[in-house]
Amino acid sequence: MTYGYPTKWLESLTRGEVIAAELRLGIVSGDIEAETLLSENQVAQQFNVSRSPVRDAFKLLQTDQLIQLERMGARVLSFGENEKKEMYDLRLMLESFAFSRLKGEDTYNIVKEMKKQLEMMKVAVQFGDAESFTQHDLEFHEVMISAANHQYLKIFWSHLKPVMELLILLSMRHRMNTHPHDFDRIHRNHQVFIDAIEYYDVDKLKEAFHLNFDDVGKDI
Repeated sequence: MTYGYPTKWLESLTRGEVIAAELRLGIVSGDIEAETLLSENQVAQQFNVSRSPVRDAFKLLQTDQLIQLERMGARVLSFGENEKKEMYDLRLMLESFAFSRLKGEDTYNIVKEMKKQLEMMKVAVQFGDAESFTQHDLEFHEVMISAANHQYLKIFWSHLKPVMELLILLSMRHRMNTHPHDFDRIHRNHQVFIDAIEYYDVDKLKEAFHLNFDDVGKDI
């Protein structure tokens, strides 16, 4: 049994990473409920692998704070509205800090790359491709993270990314199925983000954060 993790995202992953990706999506989506006990043998049989990659997967999920390791298995931890809010709070702090690092810098190439990613997001919507939209949305925001040129900022972002990308993916799948016309508004919101960086406008950045983050959790 799998939980709908995009097949094309699995191509370069190890067996342990593949198992972690599927279970992570199951937990974040709520298909695997809190307090569920996952045994190594059960998961190994489910994915037709030995117990070794299952142990690797459990270690990754423990890093995500999604499970607690126990003897010969793991217990699923709660991942509800409070955990989602905390994750977006942290993301807001990271991106705000990245923005502060750009003061006085030439942002021409940053803005150019963000505009490119926004155009790719629009193409993804035209093809109803939530997976591609999610990837380009993350790359849109990662442009600023990378431009901040801060080693530990990148480390924190990389720790946040596996769960964050699934929150975005679930939200975008839902919107494409129920509110496809809402993407025009989403595209405009991202343009506000670009404008904030291009002119280093703090007030516009606050507006961008409000527009881009406040309603994501409603669709998950």
